[in-house]
Amino acid sequence: MQHNKYHNITDNIEVDCVAEGAERLNCQKREVVRENPLTVEIEGVGTYTMMCMPCDEMALAVGFAFSEGLLRNKNDIHLLKVCPDDPLVIRMRLADGNEEKKEQRGVLITSSCGICGSDAIEKIVQSLPTAGDSLRITKEELARMPDALRERQDIFRRTGGTHAVGLIRAGEIIAVGEDIGRHNAFDKAVGKCILQEIPTAGCAAVLSGRVSFEMAAKAARAGVELIAAVSAPTTLSVEVARQCNITLCGFVRGKEATIYCHSHRITADG
Repeated sequence: MQHNKYHNITDNIEVDCVAEGAERLNCQKREVVRENPLTVEIEGVGTYTMMCMPCDEMALAVGFAFSEGLLRNKNDIHLLKVCPDDPLVIRMRLADGNEEKKEQRGVLITSSCGICGSDAIEKIVQSLPTAGDSLRITKEELARMPDALRERQDIFRRTGGTHAVGLIRAGEIIAVGEDIGRHNAFDKAVGKCILQEIPTAGCAAVLSGRVSFEMAAKAARAGVELIAAVSAPTTLSVEVARQCNITLCGFVRGKEATIYCHSHRITADG
């Protein structure tokens, strides 16, 4: 029987499996992660529908609004609630005085959605803040980050179908976002911190997958000083990291890692 924690997050589905040496297909049950549309209605700004895993929806909505530059902290949220008629709709009203609002209605954001257009990308890069320079970690601490995140990837252990992002301060994970989409996972982690009024500036972010332009941009907006990913970065993510003073580490596996820029934050073991 499925654990209550995962109610409505996964389904048990009958599948046929191919096994080495078996003469016929083997019928088994597999736990598969759900993918649902979540609509975020931001009053006076727009309506956004994103494909996501149905958990931590409030954090996702807040993190998404933060990433879009619609809010800076919890005080910028006047209202945040689930629609009483539809649990897959979240309504948000921004506090008075938030002048930087975008008009973008009816947008469908998929679980792997990206930004299109070189002009849009150039404008985003130019608008990104520069990270601080307070973080220092040892090579050993860097090597431990992926394992620490993996221990918190509950849904991945059951389904193998999710990404995760962990925010780390002083060697401790302060927030984890897990979702079918890497972008959603980052927004969930940041959203949790905003709702709990935990600052993200000066943190490290550990990623379960590759580093795209948008992942690096989300890190920059959150004031993250170091990204540690188990996979590769893209050229645009390296460009963002260089410009924004973010230490970008890829292929962090075991005792090895590739540092693409700003390696001064990685110190000798001590």
